[in-house]
Amino acid sequence: MSDVQKSWLLGCVLLHALVCSAQTPPSLVPFLPTEAEVKSALLSSPMMDMARSKRDAGSAKALGIDVGPAEFTLRGSAQRRQEMLTGTPLHESMVSIERPIRLWGKRGLDAELSKQTLAYADIEYSDAMHEGTRELMRLWFSHLKALVDQKNAQSNLELTQKMYRLTQIQFKNGEVSQLDHQLASAELNRVRAADAVAKAQVQTARAAFTQRYPNVALPSQVSLTLGPHERAPLEALRESMEVMRQEFLEKNHELNMMRIDAKRLQLVAQRAQKDQMPDPTIGVFTARERSGTESISGLLFSMPIAGSSRTYHSKVAMAEAQAAADKVRLLEQQLAASFDAMWLQFQNKRSASDSLRLAWEGQAQAAEKSLKAYALGEGNLAQTLMISRFASESLSAAESMNLEALELLALIRLDLHQMWDFDE
Repeated sequence: MSDVQKSWLLGCVLLHALVCSAQTPPSLVPFLPTEAEVKSALLSSPMMDMARSKRDAGSAKALGIDVGPAEFTLRGSAQRRQEMLTGTPLHESMVSIERPIRLWGKRGLDAELSKQTLAYADIEYSDAMHEGTRELMRLWFSHLKALVDQKNAQSNLELTQKMYRLTQIQFKNGEVSQLDHQLASAELNRVRAADAVAKAQVQTARAAFTQRYPNVALPSQVSLTLGPHERAPLEALRESMEVMRQEFLEKNHELNMMRIDAKRLQLVAQRAQKDQMPDPTIGVFTARERSGTESISGLLFSMPIAGSSRTYHSKVAMAEAQAAADKVRLLEQQLAASFDAMWLQFQNKRSASDSLRLAWEGQAQAAEKSLKAYALGEGNLAQTLMISRFASESLSAAESMNLEALELLALIRLDLHQMWDFDE
């Protein structure tokens, strides 16, 4: 191998490595399992086992269409004849073999129909893999959201416990009223209940994920840095909605399945039209008559006389093909609207995440000042609890919105086959 060839090969390898490393956007890497984990979990799942079986069935069906249903028919007969004058018995027999022949262009149509059936089986398998990645991602983000809720509930519980202990001390010293002490106790019980609910949601989300994908390790916590100088970056969609929508429609498995199915049904309709002209059956035979004193051989030819049933069958096939074409257009409209909604939701939630982060920063500062003032004997407990609750709810809303935007970004990149693309 020359130096030029080696350099070219090395460049190809480096380019391939760069492309593969750019599969998952950097802003999503800290929040998602690795591509190898996802692919291994999907390939070993019962859903993909079923998809492989369906693909094998589709492949066999395609081969069967290409071969055709025609079979050789072997016929045989034996008879005994007796001459009336002499009473001599004569033994006779006949053997024939015959087979229908595909004519009128049916052989070419069957070959194309076989090709489309095989393509449908392949893309159906790819669609199952893609839907598996979408389901895994949804269950994964459901667990992340539960972790965020649990973290915020735990933080809120710790703060409320701290305030309750402070209120107890002040109540013993006669600095606050019985009403404030009861209010602090009631708030503590409310926050404890919310913490228990959050823990239950984490356990539920974890169980739902691990039952489906036991080999993918779930994180025990999720880190969303939402401080004034640190924050989980949300990637901006640089392409326009129209450009991304067109790419989405071109790569969508479900739509491409419907397109292939529409082509397949068009071929079925053409095949039904051809079937209005029946296929002939030809064969050869040999016969032995008069106990072997005579032998006969010849050709056989038969052909059904077409009835009106074939015409009606052709009309049904044509109507079904047209319905499939109409369904493709309808699905294209529905998917385009769905993608536009997802694109707009990401843009709006990305903006809302920034606004909620700023709101939380202000309310967190207010809560801290209110708590310090209450510890110094200024303000009242109800106001302090309300401000602290607002700060906690703002943090939970900001982190939840951030995760929702991240999930939408991941789904968009996934549907555009820009990450976790396992098509074979």
